[in-house]
Amino acid sequence: MLSNNGKVALLSAFPFLFFAAAYLSLACTGDGFNFSAPLAFFAGDASDVQRLVFSQIALPRLAAAVIAGAGLALAGGTTQSLFANPLADPSIIGVSAGAALGAVAVLAAFPDIAPELGALCGGLAAAAAVYKLGETQAGASAVSTLLAGIAVNAFCAAMVGFFLYAANDSGLRGYIFWSLGSLERGGWREIGAAAALSAPAWIAILLCAPSLNLISAGRERAFHSGANVGLVRFVAMAAAAVATAAAVALCGIIGFLGLIVPHIARAVFGADNRFVLPASAFLGAAVLTLADVCARAFSPADPIPVGIITALLGCPFFLAILRKNTGGWE
Repeated sequence: MLSNNGKVALLSAFPFLFFAAAYLSLACTGDGFNFSAPLAFFAGDASDVQRLVFSQIALPRLAAAVIAGAGLALAGGTTQSLFANPLADPSIIGVSAGAALGAVAVLAAFPDIAPELGALCGGLAAAAAVYKLGETQAGASAVSTLLAGIAVNAFCAAMVGFFLYAANDSGLRGYIFWSLGSLERGGWREIGAAAALSAPAWIAILLCAPSLNLISAGRERAFHSGANVGLVRFVAMAAAAVATAAAVALCGIIGFLGLIVPHIARAVFGADNRFVLPASAFLGAAVLTLADVCARAFSPADPIPVGIITALLGCPFFLAILRKNTGGWE
């Protein structure tokens, strides 16, 4: 087991991992990899076409990967600590299902409005409903919140089916494209709005890390250690919901990232959220960036939606986690 000094030293390497992934993303072009192009752009030696491509396509794509990857990973690590469940991810609090409902409702009823706005409102509303329905006389508990999340997810899925049944061909195509997940949907205005929502949520999650360590050890132990369990749960859940809603609204549904990335971080740093959460943020941004590179490398002319890549990579990892935590396939 690493000492705290060793964990700090190891954590300092994670930003370099992300920067390596970011450079690879910027070097990935439609004709393969041009590793001199990013250097030329930042040195001011790029051509007008290269500057346009970097400023309007490559950099917004990278920024979207950072916002979605870091946000989903932080939200996943938070929900796993709150629910003391290694298989928990941001969808457990209804954000993804609510965002899907908001997006398809806008596409079906208000086709002139961007579905991202509906996704954001729907995700936040679903998370608020889960928290409110999960409240008991003793406050929101992990079990009651989990059950409320199942109910809200089922309701949102039913309503999505209804709107898809009633939607026209244009609405159906729009929802399918949105639901597959993509980093090329938002421009700088959308990225700025998502970043403005995400940054406070990330800070709140990181500030909750010491208290999440106590909650992970047990509610009663956290209470006797002086932690305000109710307040920490509310702030952490709200921050995870906002981070997830911003990511889903910007990029669509990207599966498994909020599940697998915190697991990798915990395998390296143990259960200490003071190290797991910041490591998850850097690793989530790096993993989503590399998944996007794979999508563009396999199909340069028409890149595969990045949500498909993360699902293909995440499914076997999820099965491995399931087998590890159940001791087999019985």
